[in-house]
Amino acid sequence: MAEPILTAFVNDAVSRRAVRDADPTARVHQGTVRNAVRACRVDRSTDIMVVDLDGEQNPLAHIGALLEVCRPESVILAVGSENNVSLANDLYRGGVFLYLPKPLDAANLGGAVREVISVTEEQNRPQIQASKVVLLHGKGMGVNTLLALLAHLAADMGRYVSCLDLDANFGSLSLALDTQPERGLAQVLEDGDGTDELALDRLQAAVAGRIGLLAHPIDAAGQSEVQEVGLVNLIRALTSHAHLILICGTSLHHLATIRHLVTCHLVVFEPTPAGVSVAARWLRILGGAESLMVKNHARPLPNLIGNDQLRSAFAGRLPDVEIPYVRNMAESMALGEPQRALSRRDQEPLNRLLSTLLGVGAAQSEDPGE
Repeated sequence: MAEPILTAFVNDAVSRRAVRDADPTARVHQGTVRNAVRACRVDRSTDIMVVDLDGEQNPLAHIGALLEVCRPESVILAVGSENNVSLANDLYRGGVFLYLPKPLDAANLGGAVREVISVTEEQNRPQIQASKVVLLHGKGMGVNTLLALLAHLAADMGRYVSCLDLDANFGSLSLALDTQPERGLAQVLEDGDGTDELALDRLQAAVAGRIGLLAHPIDAAGQSEVQEVGLVNLIRALTSHAHLILICGTSLHHLATIRHLVTCHLVVFEPTPAGVSVAARWLRILGGAESLMVKNHARPLPNLIGNDQLRSAFAGRLPDVEIPYVRNMAESMALGEPQRALSRRDQEPLNRLLSTLLGVGAAQSEDPGE
């Protein structure tokens, strides 16, 4: 579901205001589920319908009537003053996607809409024909920011993305994506068993409709005994689940284990003597592996390194991509939309980078299953 069209029939002013705050484009009417039934008999139902149960003696009957007249694709969210588990369960069995007790809150409604989108996206997930595995190197050089940007831009292009942070002790990708990781990654890596589709769904935390996160919970840091076969099986499973797998937090042991599965390495560095030194070391470690250099202005620093110095340090190479310093990036990251902080001009090099990673012309393809 792209941008879903939401219609609400709610009685009280607080609920109507919450709907408008959650979605300024929503069609908001005063009324109840009974009014929604009448409206759907005349007009085509929208993607999501919020209906008020207050004032109706038999809301389940009206929900049944609504489901008879609205499109099968329409999703029903019910609201009401009764905070009753039995009522909620009856509504779910009757076809309601989610019941939200009053007072209706814009944040809760927004979360419900995102859940609808996520479930719909999962149901419509295309078969993955080609997947790319990308390792990002350069911890402390803005790797998490770059990974988040690439994930969101790829998702905006219609791609499914899995983000994997292998650092069991100091991994911070979940903070950058503002998403609490699911538990179980350490066990999968330790056991070495194959990872099926159901296990992946449990392991991946939903960052957005097309973006999943696998990472170690911050409160469970510890040195995992990673079996080589466990890590290999996990990444192979991800390649049938996402178009793009972005991996950070890799140790040299991880690198040796999964090197044969990696499509491309991104070496990220700040234009400082320390940053260039670390990047040069990574290039030596990677040897002749396919790699791209990303010069990242993570901080508002003066330009301390010239092109001659970069060529000298990188055996004649210059950066393939340069990301400018963006003042409001931290705020945009906190809102879960890092790509919004970039101007169209700033996005162009990242879009070209994604075209390279996904394959020539992949970023412009309309069919994400290609």
